[in-house]
This record gives sequence, C-alpha cells and structure tokens, in this order.
Amino acid sequence: MDLQQVDRNIFTGWCHSGSPLRAYGGQIAAQSLMAAGRTVDDRARRVHSLHGYFLRPGRTKESITYLVDRPRDGGSFSTRFVQAVQDGETIFMMTASFAVDDDGPRHQFTAPDSLTPPEALNVPIPLPEHLKGASLAELDYPESHIIGLRMLAPDEPVALIDGRYERMAWVRIEERLPDDPMIQACALTYLSDLTMVSTAVAPHSGASRRPDLMLASIDHAMWFHSPTRADQWLLFAQDTPVAKNGHGLARGLFFDQEGRLVASVVQESLMRTRR
Repeated sequence: MDLQQVDRNIFTGWCHSGSPLRAYGGQIAAQSLMAAGRTVDDRARRVHSLHGYFLRPGRTKESITYLVDRPRDGGSFSTRFVQAVQDGETIFMMTASFAVDDDGPRHQFTAPDSLTPPEALNVPIPLPEHLKGASLAELDYPESHIIGLRMLAPDEPVALIDGRYERMAWVRIEERLPDDPMIQACALTYLSDLTMVSTAVAPHSGASRRPDLMLASIDHAMWFHSPTRADQWLLFAQDTPVAKNGHGLARGLFFDQEGRLVASVVQESLMRTRR
C-alpha cells in the first residue's frame, strides 16, 4: 500500500499477482483508496464507502499511476475519483467517499456463532492446479505468510441451506500494521477481494478448475461501518445470491471478534464460458 507521491493528485505504486503475472485487484483497489485518502486533509473524515470497476488486467512488471480528482469537499463529506493508469490505459477506476461520524439510529445483523475459531483452522488453502510446482516468486505472488486466511470447509461446494449459499472465512494481515485508520481500511479493502470470486462460483463443484470458464472481478463496492483493525482476525461471512448471464454476485460482511459488524462488501464477477 506504499505509494510515491509524484504531484499533488498523482501517486504511483506496484502490485503483486492475483493470478500469474496479473496484478491482484484487491491491491489495486487498496492503493486507489490510499491515493484518495492522502488527498483528504480533514483527518476526522474517515472513509465510509468505495465503488470500483476493474476495466483491464494490470501488469506486475510495471508501476501503476493513480490520478485523483477532487469533485467536492463539503461540510460533512469529501468525495474523490481515482483512475489507476498503466501504459496510458485506465485499468481501474474508483469513487470513494469520506465523512465525519454523526449520531443516529443504530442496528446490525448478529454475527454467526458456534464457528470454529481461526486458531483451530491451520489448514492451508489448496493451490489451483495450474500453480502446483510453479515458482510463485517468479510469478510475482506475495509471500503467503503475510495473508491470514482460514476458510471453513474450503474443499466443499457451498450447499444451499435455507435458500442461501453461504461461506465463512477468518481473515487478517499477519504482520502488525500502523494504527492509522486509513492504512487499516486500505488493508481491509485488500482482504475483501481474496475470496469473492471463489464464493460466487462455489455452488458449482469443480467450476473454478474448468479451463473453458473465465473468472475475473468486474466491480467491487465496500461500506465501512466503524474503524477496525485488519491485522486482527475478522470473520468474513459471504453468500452468493445469484449467477446468470455470465456474471455471479457475491456479498460479504466483516465481523470483529466482539461481534461488531465493521464493513460490508458486494462484488460482481465475470463467470462465462470462453467464446
């Protein structure tokens, strides 16, 4: 998430792979949010939402330039628009909103209970077939120990229970992060893209390994309900309401270990047979 500031509204960064030599979308989104946040001078305004579109695959061997526009700084909200550009083409765009905290009515969903704690789930997520035996470093993948991901029943297709396809996972960044709420929010954005595509395809046994099926993130939206730490275990409760017309939708709720709902995410994925 470390960016170099080139000008007042221009930043550059580098991304690792999410698939072989393709920049990981969650990191591009996190860096876009970081670029937007660094142009908001009022530190009392924390990020409360983002909406992003993945337009082209990014490359890991070249830097990415983030261009920030400042449409509005109002009495309560600051809005930013970010373009992630590589080799003269926009690969990702995001709108992000920052706001002060206000008083108002409160409610939230109850966190799922009776789940296996993350410490008891030290089971590695299996590598996709095309990566087994490959040099992950040469393909620009990150060191796996940085990302804490403990999926409940990772090898099982998601079953339809009470009319819902649901999947649970514990996630965190394994290294200590600074206390800066902006860094923590960007790290949570990074984590939010780890399993959404796989959740959308999970009801279909073996679909993620089909060579004729194209899988990719299309758009991504997040809402941040309260400050939290991405370097402490968070329960990521996900479901997938629908898949049709070559697209699949996944939703997710982040709960901290006290049961507070701290963030929500929705993502649509490309899930189509190759033409």
